[in-house]
Amino acid sequence: MSKDANTDWPANGIEGVAICPVCGSFEKSPMHGDLSDLTFNVAPGKWAMVRCKDCRSGYLDPRPTAATIGLAYINYYTHADTGESNVGGIAKFRRGIASSYANKKLGTHFPGEVMFGHVFSWFLPRLRRYLDVRYRRHLPEAHREGNCRRLLDVGCGNGEFLACASALGWLAEGIDVDPAAVATAVTAGYSAKVTDLNDPLLKPESYDQITLSHVIEHMASPREQLKRCLDLLSPNGRLWLQTPNIDSLGHNVFGAAWRGLEPPRHLVLFNRPALQEMLSDVGFVNIEFKAHPAVPLFIWEESRQIIKRMPFLQRNGILSRLSQMLPAAVFADYWSMINPDSAEFLTCIAFRPNT
Repeated sequence: MSKDANTDWPANGIEGVAICPVCGSFEKSPMHGDLSDLTFNVAPGKWAMVRCKDCRSGYLDPRPTAATIGLAYINYYTHADTGESNVGGIAKFRRGIASSYANKKLGTHFPGEVMFGHVFSWFLPRLRRYLDVRYRRHLPEAHREGNCRRLLDVGCGNGEFLACASALGWLAEGIDVDPAAVATAVTAGYSAKVTDLNDPLLKPESYDQITLSHVIEHMASPREQLKRCLDLLSPNGRLWLQTPNIDSLGHNVFGAAWRGLEPPRHLVLFNRPALQEMLSDVGFVNIEFKAHPAVPLFIWEESRQIIKRMPFLQRNGILSRLSQMLPAAVFADYWSMINPDSAEFLTCIAFRPNT
């Protein structure tokens, strides 16, 4: 099968979605049609996203089946090690600064760092806080947690965060359903295996920290997977979760070209109230949403690149014209401070009850 995103998905590899995967409602309305993979250009097929009329989450309908979803991950970015260099010059420089910052701040050994690159971040405080969240995920050093040292990174990809968590003293292990990504992580020396949350070898109350960075939107049954996370956490164990926000300013501006859609890999997209209610319904407590500064600087740039490959898209509105200017992304970043519900990412921490 060709890797061209215009190639049809296998006819027997598509399933309809009768109810909202978040709240179970039957009521939905069309949101985006004729979507294709303009992010990585590896997944075939055309897709449609609908919006739940009750919780206002978005989800693909129809969507790939579990047996065929792997077609969407051919040459996915998590296959690469942290030293891959087939990126543009600006992106490579930006990645080099990020690697330099992590190596200096956490003691990691990511390749490709720019000499003295970490110094740049000190002149850009919001970029520095962006990198703190990206690499640390609000994770304390393990010794501050007493005997709480075991961490599971769900959807660990190439193992970048496993390196950061290990540097902070955690006994970090990762799981991922993508064999190529896990092979990259294992080759780099990280503890990772090909499996998912339903693996019976993952024992209840085994972990003090579970992290899901841009994973839950890939799950066909997010509610059931969060229940499993709750089961795997020890009493008062912590869940860290980050996912694109369908109510973001970027989605309102770019529409079908918004980077957060990423069809057909992103099966479900949340807004803040829906995610909070689902976490609470599952049994998590002390749910707190955190800021992740500077995200629009990256998401808006990638959305601008996507919109260039969508000539049919209507771009005459004032928001579309403003989106083409760099200051618009800066505005979006600071706007999210005033209105957190409009942030590009939803970043939250939740706990399993102590009893």
